Amino acid sequence: MVSLKAIEEKVRDFLKTSPLKEKLAVANDLLKEKGFYLVGGAIRDIVLKKNPLDFDFAVEGKGVETAREFARRIRGKFVLLSEKDDEARVVKREEKLLLTFDFKGMVGGKLSTDLLDRDFTINACAFGPLNQLATAELFDPFSGLLDLRRKIIRPVGPESLKRDPLRILRGIRFALELNFRISKTFWLFARGITFGGVARERIGYEILRILSAPRSYPYIRRLFALGILSQIFPSFAFFFQEKEVFHHSFLTYKKMELILSEGRDRLNRFFRKFPEWERYLLIPQTVPVLKFAAFFHDLAKPLTRREEGGSVHFYGHDALGAKLVFETLKRELRLSNFIAERVKRLVLYHMRLHLLCTRTEEITERACRRFLRDLGEDAIGLMALTCADGYATARRTKHLMAGIEKIIQFQREEEKKKRYKRLVTGYDLIDLGLKPGPIFKKILQEIEELTLEEKIKTKEEGIEYIKENYLKTADALSPETRRERSE
Repeated sequence: MVSLKAIEEKVRDFLKTSPLKEKLAVANDLLKEKGFYLVGGAIRDIVLKKNPLDFDFAVEGKGVETAREFARRIRGKFVLLSEKDDEARVVKREEKLLLTFDFKGMVGGKLSTDLLDRDFTINACAFGPLNQLATAELFDPFSGLLDLRRKIIRPVGPESLKRDPLRILRGIRFALELNFRISKTFWLFARGITFGGVARERIGYEILRILSAPRSYPYIRRLFALGILSQIFPSFAFFFQEKEVFHHSFLTYKKMELILSEGRDRLNRFFRKFPEWERYLLIPQTVPVLKFAAFFHDLAKPLTRREEGGSVHFYGHDALGAKLVFETLKRELRLSNFIAERVKRLVLYHMRLHLLCTRTEEITERACRRFLRDLGEDAIGLMALTCADGYATARRTKHLMAGIEKIIQFQREEEKKKRYKRLVTGYDLIDLGLKPGPIFKKILQEIEELTLEEKIKTKEEGIEYIKENYLKTADALSPETRRERSE
């Protein structure tokens, strides 16, 4: 186990050599004889051998005033976080790095009280005072270093989550991103907490980070069990109350995570063989977009349920669901148009591939072309969603996989045609003495196919092929050429 002194030296060395060194000198000059301490996530990251980009300071003076003057001196951007909590942020871009510095006046003017106000034990360590760096010490009143070693997320106290309900989502996000586990006390303290008053954009940010991480499924179920999921999406009460639809959505979400994972899932292996899939995953926010779509693809089923002749139908649930999910992601989570539009598109067309693959052999070129046109860059994303949905419904995906391979093959052929540069033209055929007519189309298509197959690579090879296969046929020659040959 690393000693406390060793960790102190590690933090001290980082502060002496990092880009923070010059900024500390500015803060020292501002605060003069007043103490200020590095707290929270930066210490956690240094211990975990990560390079922190966010730095929190607890100051004995006024946090907002200090931040405002600090921003002026380093030419950074000042952002007021909370006048009430005396907290403000300074953002500064240095080369390719975006650094943030949060200044907060100490709660009650005491470091111990300030640390008690923090969220989790791993974020409740402090190092300082920084204006006496040579003799600065590490303060760990809640055994945060031990929890770091044990890889556990534990609230500082019984009121930690209640003071800021968003900490429930932050704790889950930390657990996923750091690969930590969450303590039993966390779930105990999370019971009965309401999210009223929490800024919607803060919720949206944390949900997006949670969905971006692998293995989020168990935590989404926990949020539902705690009644938090229905608070995050209050306008979807009808959805959370429909057990059958909701259960199917959970299964679809779980399968989507497996498709996106690095494990041995059959559908994961199927999609990973396509370079198109790997390129698709490089598009920003694709993972949370797919998970949102998996969870909400049947959102409007409870609203469109109809019974006719002993059968249950959900006419229009795709279009209505797409409209509702777009409005909610924009209004209730404050997510970007880029994300909301993509989720909307996937929900709107989530039945398309199911219908196309009813008879794979009958998927026409026109149907493939329309599918690719309507889905755009999310075409292969919809393929993954359809497979997750199909598996969650009846564990049947073989017919879908066959249809997907057919559409992707068509897409590749279409892309080849776009890149195709015609080697032989109709004028070349006339120069060879061929008679204009249906034969021209046949010859040019044949040359195109051979070029795409890389069996013909130059114009000369194309001309030679035509001479060998068509100039010997008198019917293909023009009258003038036939007369010349007869003479």
